[in-house]
Amino acid sequence: MNYLTKDNAQDLNFIKDIISKAGYKGEVRAMVGGSKSFAFAVGDGVVRFPKAEVIWRTMQRENQILTEIYPLISDKFKNKIHQISLVDGEYPFSVVKRFVGKICDNRDDEVNALKVQNLPKDKQENLAQTLAEFFVMMHKIDYTKLHIPPKNETIDNWDVTQKADFDYAKARDALKKISPFDLDDYRCENKNENLALCHNDLSGSNMLLNQDKEDILEGIIDFANAVIEPKYLDFFPLYKINRNLAVEVIKRYNELVDDKIDIKQTDFTMLAYIGYNLAKMDNPHPYFMKILKLFSN
Repeated sequence: MNYLTKDNAQDLNFIKDIISKAGYKGEVRAMVGGSKSFAFAVGDGVVRFPKAEVIWRTMQRENQILTEIYPLISDKFKNKIHQISLVDGEYPFSVVKRFVGKICDNRDDEVNALKVQNLPKDKQENLAQTLAEFFVMMHKIDYTKLHIPPKNETIDNWDVTQKADFDYAKARDALKKISPFDLDDYRCENKNENLALCHNDLSGSNMLLNQDKEDILEGIIDFANAVIEPKYLDFFPLYKINRNLAVEVIKRYNELVDDKIDIKQTDFTMLAYIGYNLAKMDNPHPYFMKILKLFSN
């Protein structure tokens, strides 16, 4: 079994030959890929080649999870969540139906990405409501009746306070040096630690938006990181897009459930995460500064 390199991933004839042998026909076009795979549009589908064995195992994990939960997905989200097919050959790859939309990201790429803060207010509200309903649906799934694989080495634990090297004082000091935020102000007494099946990685690159539709959320992808964990952590990746979006989604989520989430708890989780990472750096990384800037708005 082999994995694509940066060089042969640029050879579209080579890619076309691989996928055509597996029965997939059509024009091949390179897409914006992530750190884990090379992506190509083929007809109305997306083909992703993992960059390493560990990523291929992650794709297999996602396939298992989607097979388990797809029958339990509500009609509203059936068309927003696509099952994947795996082709296990010399160069393994996954295939999924392509969503027509742009990622919800803060990168300066107007061709492939949308910034949520630049969307019309009605679109922002529609997105927040749909995301809240998605989380409600996921968290109501009875995970005890499923066979969700345990976490592996590729899945992040967003709660850095559980890490062996987390030092609260250092994280607090590092955060205070570059921002007006004090972790002491965000301590939450009434933590909600209830477990649920969580997507766990609903960041901007894993949701596709289509401004031409009334329901702007076109699709949700990448269930490979789905885990059973305290459900408040499911909202953490939204902070990487924009805190205002995270807060609005949580507010709407709380209107739909009895088992509510305290925004103070999710605020603390993100600020502790930033402080933990800043404490390890000589100079603040622009990535964390961007999150803090949006956090302040």
